[in-house]
Amino acid sequence: MFDHAADAERLVRCFDPDASLVEGASEHLIISPRWGRIRRSHTLLATSPSSLGTGPVWLTARQNLLTCRDRSIQLAIATYHYRVRMTARFPIDTLRDPNFDLHRHCHALLDRCGHEKCAAIIRREAFWIRSLTPDPDGLAQFECGNTFLVAITPSAIMAEAKTLIGGER
Repeated sequence: MFDHAADAERLVRCFDPDASLVEGASEHLIISPRWGRIRRSHTLLATSPSSLGTGPVWLTARQNLLTCRDRSIQLAIATYHYRVRMTARFPIDTLRDPNFDLHRHCHALLDRCGHEKCAAIIRREAFWIRSLTPDPDGLAQFECGNTFLVAITPSAIMAEAKTLIGGER
């Protein structure tokens, strides 16, 4: 079973490793210093009623991050995105097996590649897969891909902060 809230938390933490979950009596908050610096406004990225648990606040933070119309946020995400595209080959018998799920298998291959780069998938629904002509050995070939957000390094965050502070003068 895929955990969308954990995936959302990974994405937010790739954008800002200093993002924090604040659990209050009535609501949970996601505070992101990087979000506040880039937008030159409050650091509050998301809020959710505490009765719903922590999952919804991470999902809200992910949604707020990805749908933000602020050009600086869009540029920050575009700067650190990483496109993964790969080819997978399978014997025809594997594809005929009712227990084999090509979609899930290709997602797992892409996720593994993203995890190697300490990246988080940006939009799981943007996953694509297409069939290719069989390889010379007769194996069925598929190409799949998606886009990941690579975790920003502390040194890159410091350089970015200096640029943002210098731009305000």
